[in-house]
Amino acid sequence: MKIKALACTVMLLIFFSATAPAQEKQLSIGIELDGLGEILLEETSVDQVETTQLLLKKPGGMLQVIDSYDGLLPADLIKHDLDADGNVELIALLRHPDGIDVIMHIYSTDSEFRKIFPETQNENNPLICREVFVSTHGNQPAVCTRHLISYHDFGPPELYRLEFYQLQKDRLVLAHQGFTDGNHYNILMNRGAWAFHGGLYLESLDYYNQAISSSTGEISSRAFIESLFYLAESRKFLKDFKGALDIYQKIVLEFSQNAFTDAAQREIELISQNLEHPDVLSFYMDVNSHINCDRWETALELLQNHPSGSAESPLLDRMLYIRAEVLTALNRVEEAIEVYRTIQQKFPDSPVIEGVNAALEDMLEKPEETDGL
Repeated sequence: MKIKALACTVMLLIFFSATAPAQEKQLSIGIELDGLGEILLEETSVDQVETTQLLLKKPGGMLQVIDSYDGLLPADLIKHDLDADGNVELIALLRHPDGIDVIMHIYSTDSEFRKIFPETQNENNPLICREVFVSTHGNQPAVCTRHLISYHDFGPPELYRLEFYQLQKDRLVLAHQGFTDGNHYNILMNRGAWAFHGGLYLESLDYYNQAISSSTGEISSRAFIESLFYLAESRKFLKDFKGALDIYQKIVLEFSQNAFTDAAQREIELISQNLEHPDVLSFYMDVNSHINCDRWETALELLQNHPSGSAESPLLDRMLYIRAEVLTALNRVEEAIEVYRTIQQKFPDSPVIEGVNAALEDMLEKPEETDGL
């Protein structure tokens, strides 16, 4: 009986140990620094707030807090002499719990572990990227960051922008930038998109043409149509309106019911209806080009100061519409609402009225009332 009771007890212990919730192990990364001790990048909890700490574990076990990062997880620790002065620097990489991109912080290894990058505590960290590693540029050490470029999603393979930073007089300086190589249509399309959103429309044309011509038999129909659309968009911004129209019409007529049919049809109507006003149409494209490149202030300045943005413009409804979009982007919401209402009153049958109504509905929507909260 005693043997049976003991067996039952053992079985119960095994059962409960197997079914008890496992305690999640906190992340910790460590590297040794000669003469100083061990550097730890360790997930912890401070005042019930999940955080990561950069720590120096001195010989004997005493811990010194170098820095803390609330709401971030450890990703990696790197030590390297980045300025070739005989002293190593520390690179601490963090990531958001829901993401895979990493955030970089760099420290000297002097007695104070002075932060080199970002330079000030309040500075927004601009180096958020997919990967960080140490490389060389011009025979000197360099920190290389890899940034995923994914305007189009037809990979793998993917396109990455590479940035090489060097430490010069305790400042991180961009020394070189470029892209990963490849002739797959996803890479070529994203090179085209990068140029397109930088206002480099001739370069954009070249890459989209390469994506179509060099990938015959490989490119998917969806990627082919998407490339055609941005070929047309590039020609439009280059003021080659006939060339743009030909491509838009090809998308509508030969590839009906695709994701770009409606957008292509709208562009056909806009261009064909205003070819008799080339100056106004060109000005409208100039403003939209600045918007495409996130140059909102410049776009607004053009709309305010150019005669084509005035009440006599045959594209006044569209000029007002993009003015409202620009004002919204610049957080001048009340002014944007006023412009949208002007369009509703003066141009109730405008092609942009649907967008106007949707924007106003979104802007004027009141937060739901919550009882007892």
